[in-house]
Amino acid sequence: MPKNAANAEQAVRIAADKSIEASLQNTFAVGGVLIDNRRGTVWCALHNNVLEPYEKSKLFLLHDPTAHGERQIVDWYFKNRKRLRLPEPREMTVVTTLDPCAMCAGALLTAGFNVGVSGSDDFAGINYNSSFDFPSVPAKWRRVAQSSFSYYGVDAPVKRAFQGGKNAAFPRQSVSAFTYFLTETIFESSVNSIRAADNNSGRDPANLTNPKNLPRNSKIKKALLEACPEAFTVTCPEPRLPGKEIGKVLLSAAKRAHHRGAAFNSVAFLDPFGNLLLCLGGAEERSPIRTAFMEVTRAYAHIRWVLMNHPDKSVQEQADNVLTHPKYGTFVFLYSPDPNTPQGLMALGAYGSTMEGPIPESFPSNLQYVLLPGNASSAELSEMAMRLPPFYTTSVQVAPAQVLDDGLVQEIRSALPEYVRPG
Repeated sequence: MPKNAANAEQAVRIAADKSIEASLQNTFAVGGVLIDNRRGTVWCALHNNVLEPYEKSKLFLLHDPTAHGERQIVDWYFKNRKRLRLPEPREMTVVTTLDPCAMCAGALLTAGFNVGVSGSDDFAGINYNSSFDFPSVPAKWRRVAQSSFSYYGVDAPVKRAFQGGKNAAFPRQSVSAFTYFLTETIFESSVNSIRAADNNSGRDPANLTNPKNLPRNSKIKKALLEACPEAFTVTCPEPRLPGKEIGKVLLSAAKRAHHRGAAFNSVAFLDPFGNLLLCLGGAEERSPIRTAFMEVTRAYAHIRWVLMNHPDKSVQEQADNVLTHPKYGTFVFLYSPDPNTPQGLMALGAYGSTMEGPIPESFPSNLQYVLLPGNASSAELSEMAMRLPPFYTTSVQVAPAQVLDDGLVQEIRSALPEYVRPG
């Protein structure tokens, strides 16, 4: 049976319990709950699962870079809304222990939820400057954020004033200083060590073996081919310089996604040897936040997580020798993130969460696109990246760039009439 929260303090304390569970799991200590605004019913309570043991194995914990509590709650809602007859997102609030990151803020705005926040985060939080003006959010969506996001007040001795509109659950309410400090300090106590563990979870390319040379029946190749039948069919001579060779794969993946009812888009992931390991479209027909990039980065992480914890030690060692952290690879979007939408904010934020720290080689960028969507310009996309919270601009240094191979751009453009353009 769902629990009930009668006020902001109770809602945040339920979320805080989840953040404690996350801390004990040695992942980012953030928790969240989904609440029915009218009745205070808590329908879902989840915590961060970026790092998670695989069954009973703790050999390799990096499970899913996008598994923040808020993102998981959004996907949970769309998976269960019909079965549980849940209210519309605008009638519900995601109460979270920490200011949502760029990915989660974009996801929550895309889905249409209200948000109630306890702890602040001046490094990666969407309200990092505490001014409630949301400079990282696309300009046309800032008023939406200001009406749907609420930052609960904090009682004495902190005496933080409430910021926000009337749409979120428990408007103009506050939480105790104890609860506020719990939500902030439990996160701050381990965030840097967890980020380092994530960002360093892979061999330098100089110490890797090319997975293309593995036999087709190897566990690694089987896992990648199961996720993407085109895996290993393309190798770019320079992994940061993708060319015409990946054009058809990008278009085919986008077409398959569109036929399922998802957006016409796809994202390819190349390893440090230039091998195409994955190329997937989105699954927006299931959840509006399951975009192509979200599907690709989650799929790659899950494959590594399973193989690095495989009961056969030889499989573990082989996976460690051929699959490294995605910061050493290259992501190629068919259509770039849209800088005028919260989905675009979510995509850039999810990329930042995937990197979780500095990228060894910054040029050419390992975040590339072939075409821009709709009326978006490269200047708008660059501006969105530069307006992100400090974590993304100073640590990750998010820098989306168009592919340098004009032949790939022209091939995609000339082939588009045979496919379906994005709506």
